[in-house]
Amino acid sequence: MNCLLCHQPLRDDPGLSGLLDARPLRLAQLCRRCFARFDQIDQQTVCPGCGRADSPSLCQDCRRWKAQGEQLLNHRAWFRYTAPMKDFIQQYKGLGDYHLHGAFADVLQVVGENQALVPIPSERGHYARRGFDPVLGLFGHLPLALWLTKADTPVPQAQKTRAERLLTRQSFTAHLPAKVPPRIVLLDDLYTTGRTLYHAKAALRAAGFEGEVISRSLIR
Repeated sequence: MNCLLCHQPLRDDPGLSGLLDARPLRLAQLCRRCFARFDQIDQQTVCPGCGRADSPSLCQDCRRWKAQGEQLLNHRAWFRYTAPMKDFIQQYKGLGDYHLHGAFADVLQVVGENQALVPIPSERGHYARRGFDPVLGLFGHLPLALWLTKADTPVPQAQKTRAERLLTRQSFTAHLPAKVPPRIVLLDDLYTTGRTLYHAKAALRAAGFEGEVISRSLIR
């Protein structure tokens, strides 16, 4: 098997402990050299509300969400949005290079019981143009609950300024099954302002969910 980025052969060996582990074995899809280009976030020094790196106290954005009456999402992300990650996202989402969807599957693990993993879906128009849902691709190795739908919007979030993102109107609808666990974990590719995830949470509340809602993303 070759690295998804540099296409050189992968030589990592899971070792005996990995082979004996009861959990499903998931081999790395990137070589060590390519993986080292991406900056992992130190979870010990992040904002407790949004996972912003190097912000161990509640950041200004989270204080603003709280002032608006929001219960914070206790968001966490795996990687910073550095230049190499921007290049990866452009290749994966912008150019539609779907074979990259599993690049971080061995890292993107969400452990917990009595919870549902709910991905942020693509708009129908975006799906039609791209041919795949990027968030479903990134987290497709996990047991996902597809309880959200997203209506088409005039301007993609990526093309908006920060202020315009915060003013984005609600476009999500939630459809919940009869039995729902007490916690929902929202999954997305990128956390910027939090507007998308808080809209998703509001849709779940509107559908009747009263439990805990937290969130995770590949990038912060």
